[in-house]
Order: sequence, then structure tokens, then C-alpha cells
Amino acid sequence: MVIRSSNPAPHALRWLLACAAVIALVLGMKAAIAPPAEPEGTIRTFDSADALLEPDGRAPIEGPVDLARRWDGDFPGQGGRASYRIMLPPRDGHVPMALLFSRVGSQVEVLVNGGVVQHWGTLGDPLFDAAKHPVMAVVPAALLHADRPNELRVNVTIQPQRLGGLSVLRYGPQDAIEAMYDTNRRWREIAMLVFAVGLLGMGVFTGVLWMRQRLPMYGWFSLGALLGMLRIVDRAWADVPVPWPWLGALAAICYMSHMALMCRFAVLATGAAPRAVDRSVDVAIVASSLLTVLSYALCKPLLLTLGICTIVPMALACLWTVARRAWAGGGAGAWLLAAALVASIAAGLHDLVLVRLSNASGLRSTYLQHAMFAFVPIMGWLIAERYSRTAASFQALNADLSRRVDEREQQLRAAFDVLREQQHLQAISNERQRIMREIHDGVGSQLVALLNMVARPGAQPQALREHVQFALDEMRMSVDSLQPANDDLATVLATLRYRLQPRLEAAGIGVVWDVAELPELRELSPNMVMHVQRILLEAFTNVLKHARATRIIVRARLCDEGSAVTLQIADNGVGLRGDPAATGAGRRRGGRGLDNMRSRARAIGAKFHIDQSAEGGTCITLTLKVEPGESAFSALSRPLELG
Repeated sequence: MVIRSSNPAPHALRWLLACAAVIALVLGMKAAIAPPAEPEGTIRTFDSADALLEPDGRAPIEGPVDLARRWDGDFPGQGGRASYRIMLPPRDGHVPMALLFSRVGSQVEVLVNGGVVQHWGTLGDPLFDAAKHPVMAVVPAALLHADRPNELRVNVTIQPQRLGGLSVLRYGPQDAIEAMYDTNRRWREIAMLVFAVGLLGMGVFTGVLWMRQRLPMYGWFSLGALLGMLRIVDRAWADVPVPWPWLGALAAICYMSHMALMCRFAVLATGAAPRAVDRSVDVAIVASSLLTVLSYALCKPLLLTLGICTIVPMALACLWTVARRAWAGGGAGAWLLAAALVASIAAGLHDLVLVRLSNASGLRSTYLQHAMFAFVPIMGWLIAERYSRTAASFQALNADLSRRVDEREQQLRAAFDVLREQQHLQAISNERQRIMREIHDGVGSQLVALLNMVARPGAQPQALREHVQFALDEMRMSVDSLQPANDDLATVLATLRYRLQPRLEAAGIGVVWDVAELPELRELSPNMVMHVQRILLEAFTNVLKHARATRIIVRARLCDEGSAVTLQIADNGVGLRGDPAATGAGRRRGGRGLDNMRSRARAIGAKFHIDQSAEGGTCITLTLKVEPGESAFSALSRPLELG
């Protein structure tokens, strides 16, 4: 994710933002450098004591000490033991008193007038460190003398490179000290909780985003946030079960890597990292980690200080990159990142110069971890911004897609209308061609034959009458094929029965109609109806002309488990001589009629078969493929004998 602004800030606005950042930096530095305010009233502050210092490997030192100085400043890289003695003023009354230690450690035992009032950890046990935050000890009124000074003795043991010894302390009534301590502890605990939860939550969230999207910015931020969270856990947990000095080295490496990775995140959030800046981050992490390990292994605090110093030039290089991009129009996100880097660098220099190098007392606070936490809400803001832009782009994409779909639907609808109109015109043309062909081949041929017979002298009236009747049947068949059949074959058979019944009765032929309930025929077109009518008409005509039959049986049945309909016309006439399936010269009668019936059956995908009937005549079978359905003319299913 790269921050870019489509509307660069005006030149004057850039100067205004830059001036505001400088003013904020100056005010922050002033507040950080200002000495802590002294308490008022009955609370006393002690900044000196008589002490017996026993650093490891050196002779004991006894005498007054300045509590504003730190043990690691006077004895760098050395551990040891110390006993501090302070004379508290006499105290009369029953109100308990309390001691507030700005810093004391590493393991502590507090005695007043020889009686133990508090201890933190066990003297000499390196797993406990009381110097991580201020502590308070309550002094019971029964231990205090009213007529002479009270002796406060603080015994401590210190491990090398730990913030040990005794720093400035305060003494006063328990209520007043507790109020100060509770305020300090409340803010410290809230800050630690917010920092830990914020870093952990955002670190896990960006880690999930990195695993799904593989954006380096998310990955480096996640790693840096989790390392910073480990550092905060170490600061809040007094007895981490990790041996010293490995705990110190691990915490320092996590903290410096956290700072370096947050700087890398700031650069990546504004664009691709320049090669030199990217390499400087790697060098800073490796160098600081190596110097930290050597510092704790060799007990040389100066190496740790040098490791911290390696972070500074890298952070300045990252700040220069981010500030230049913000100045070039990187948008509000780039300015926020530049401000966070400025605050972090200022806080880091304060902690390095005014706390670590000056050996400041425990009253001097550090601010770097507070400044570094600013990257957490900035990352949340960047994610929200990216989500908003992504949602807006998806909405625009959906709107554009909907518009294109609507346009395509209109185009397809228009094309479909054109295609449907073309299909309609083509169907009309095909139907015209079919009617013309049927009239030409059917009625036309009959009329031509009739005309030839009339033209010959001595034409028989009976023959003329038959040809006229055949021509009339052809015309009626053509008209019937145009009537809607509603996908019902029974309707076709009923119409044929109505047309042929008078002729059959006139010829003295009885007809048995044995038609079962028939299913619907999908796509029972006029062309299919015409072919079925012509096949059946040809069969009846052959019976009238050649069979000399007295009875015809018409059957219609479902077969092949309902997947086909079988139509049969059987007579009791003279039958066929020779092979019933013969064609051409092998035919006995019917002319080309049998060949035409076979051709028409093939045209509609039906099977045609001719055989001898059970009564000695001819049986013609036509098998049609169907899909099951209910016929609208179930009355035809009842056998009916005519004549």
C-alpha cells in the first residue's frame, strides 16, 4: 500500500505543516528536559545517603553517595552489593509513614530501625528485578522513634548492566505517598496495558494481512510490533523466568529491532524503499544486535550504547525519505508518518543523551516507547483508508459492471428480437415451401392424372370419381396438417378417422379403432403430422385398391416401457405375395407407395415395418419415439367397430 495524494497540498500549506511539526518538537523537548517538580508539604525528598558499596572485583567503598547517580554509571559492567543508610526525622503519632523509591534494585531489603518493612525478591537472586518501575514501602508507626532520628537501611544486590542501586526517594505520610504512587502506577499500568494490547492486536492483524496479501509493509510492521510488545512485557514483569544476562540481551535486541522495523514500515507506507535506506535498516538491525550480544557477554555497557547509536543515522535517513515524499504531495498519511518519526527520534535522543549517557536518576522518565506507539494508530488509519478506497473502487467497479451488463442485455435483447424475427420469417418460408411441395406432389399430381383421364376418350366415370376423391383427400390432408394438434397424436388419428370413415363404409369395409391413451409428442409439427397422415392414408388406399378386405383393425399402443408409440393397420385381405419387405421390382402391389411410406417414416425418425397380419392380410407397423404424457382424447382408447 503506497500513500499518494491526487490533490497535492499547496506550497503554503506544506510550510504550515512543517512549522507545526517543528513547534511540536520544541515543546516536547522542553517538557522532556524540564526537571521534575519537587513535592510540597510534609513529603521529604532524599538525594544522598551514607553507603557501603561492594562492587565485584573491587575493594569496598564507604562514604556519602549522590542518589542522583546510578550504580551502572559509577561501576559500568559490574555487579555487587550495597547498603544505604539514611536518617529519617523523628515521628510522633500513630499515622504510618511510607517510602517511595523512584528506582531501587535489583533485589532489595528495606529496614527501619532494624526491622524489615519490605523486600522485593531475594538478595542475590538474578531472576527478580525491582528496578523496572517505582516501588513503595509502608513504615508502621510502631517502628518510628519520636525523640530521635530513625535509621533507614536499604540493602541491595545488583547484577552487571542492570539499573541497580538506590536512586532518589521520598518519605512522608502513607496517604500522601500512596496518592503519588497510585497515580504513577495507574498511569504506568494503563499505558503498559494499552501499549501491549495495541501492539499485540495490530501485530497479529497485520500479520494475517501479510499472509493473505504478501505486502512487505504489513509483514515488517507485524514483526516490529510483536518485538515491541515483548519489550513492554519485560518492563512490566519483575520476575521473568529467563536467566540474566540473556534476558537483558533479548530485551535490548527486541527493542532496537522494534525501532528499526517501525522506521522501515514508515518508508514502505509512502512508497518503495530506496535501496540505500533499505540496506541501512538491515545494517542497523544486525550491528545493534551484534553489539548488544557482545555488550552483555563481555559486560561492556559502552557496546550497548554504541548499538543504540547505530539506530540514529538509520532513523534520520528514513525520516528524510518520508519527509521528502510528504513534501512532494504524499498526502496526510505521509505527513503523519513524518511527524511520528520526528517524535520518535526526538524521544530517542532524549532517552539516549539525558537518561542513559548522563546517568540520570529514577526521577527522569523515558519517552521513546510512548512515541513509538504512535505508529499503531497510524497503521490502523492507513488500513481504514485503504479499505475505504478499496470499497469505493469496488462500488465504482460494480456500477460500471452493472452498466455494461445492462448495455449487453439490451444488445442481446435486440439481437434476440432480430433472430426471433428471422426465425419466424424462415419458419413461414419453410411452411410455404412445404405446403407448395405437398400441393404439387399430392393434389397437383392427382389433378394432372385426372386431367389426362378426362382427355382420353371413353374414360370410365368410376375411375374419374376415384381420382377426384383422391385429390379431395389430399387437399383435406394438407388442410388438416395445418390445424394445431396440441402435441396429441390421438387428435391426428381422430381427424383421419373422421375423413376416411365415409369412404370405408361406402366400400363395405368395417373398421375397428383400438387406440389406447397416448402420451404427448413433443414438437408435433405440421410437417410430422403430414408425414403420419400420408403414411396412414397410403395404407388405407392400398387396402381399398388391392386388398379386397372386409375389415381393418387400427391399433395404437405404448411400447418399450412408454418410450415409443406403435401404430398398426391390419386387414383381412389377400395379403402380399413374395417378400413383404421387397422394393423396386420385387414389389407385388402398391407401386411406389411402400417406398414413399418408408421414406416418410425415415424423415420423422420413425421405424416402418410391413408383415402379414394374423388374419392372412397385410399388417403395416409405424413406431414413433415419444416422451410420456396424457392424451386429451382418451375416448379413442375404447375400441369401436364401424360398419
